Amino acid sequence: MKIFLTGATGFIGKNFLKLAKKKHYIFAPSRRIKKNIDNNIKWLLGSFEENWKKELSDSNILVHLAASGVNNNKIDNIYDVNLFKSSKLLQNAVKYNCKNWLIISSSSEYGIRITNNPYIFSSSTQRIPDTDYGLSKALFSDYCIKLAKKHNCKVRIMRLFPIYGTGENKNRLHPSLLKSIKKKKNFFLKNPNETRDFTNVNFTSKVLINALDFNKKKFRTSQVWHVSENKPKKIKDFVDETCNKNKSKIKVNLNKKNKKMFNHISDKNSVWKI
Repeated sequence: MKIFLTGATGFIGKNFLKLAKKKHYIFAPSRRIKKNIDNNIKWLLGSFEENWKKELSDSNILVHLAASGVNNNKIDNIYDVNLFKSSKLLQNAVKYNCKNWLIISSSSEYGIRITNNPYIFSSSTQRIPDTDYGLSKALFSDYCIKLAKKHNCKVRIMRLFPIYGTGENKNRLHPSLLKSIKKKKNFFLKNPNETRDFTNVNFTSKVLINALDFNKKKFRTSQVWHVSENKPKKIKDFVDETCNKNKSKIKVNLNKKNKKMFNHISDKNSVWKI
């Protein structure tokens, strides 16, 4: 299979690319010069929304991972990348007959529900995005579904729940914790009782590779699935497990003033199972 992959240099993209190149040929646009040293990867110099006529025409599927706003980028850039440039990409895909799309979205589409008990999201849960990132993703998902129906394309939208692992932004929870463990420094948890569906990036990549096969879970025009290991736990428990795994005895200080619990868990029936 030939894949047109956006976001190949990002956190999830790098891990996905490592697995995908074993069995598939990949066209990967990048704004930085990349040497073509791998037989199954062709790096393209430029932005993903440019006119990649030859490559899109030759691709069996578009995998759209590129996004802005995960790490609190500027608002203007969030909508420019996640909505306007991404819409242009799909328009080009339609124009050049690349009609199978795997769109990587986020559970941020649903927004946050503040409850005393875990709030379970299904793929049909009403979306109430409370950030520009979440709103941009929700708007683009709706656009994907509408465009696919109009032009007889197929789109599978994969909403990711909290992902961690190798290559993650250094300011996020997991890498920050590993840094504290390495330096043997105390670690402060702002929201220790928040419950999340922590999902490793390697597992995520395997799910996305599996979802490339549009003959699985057959559909006409559009589908929405969650990507999650579906093993929810409180942040403080995730931190304790990570410390134990790394044989660390650093002190973890908990914020006892914050009584709010932001629960973000996927319904098991909405999760893509390999």
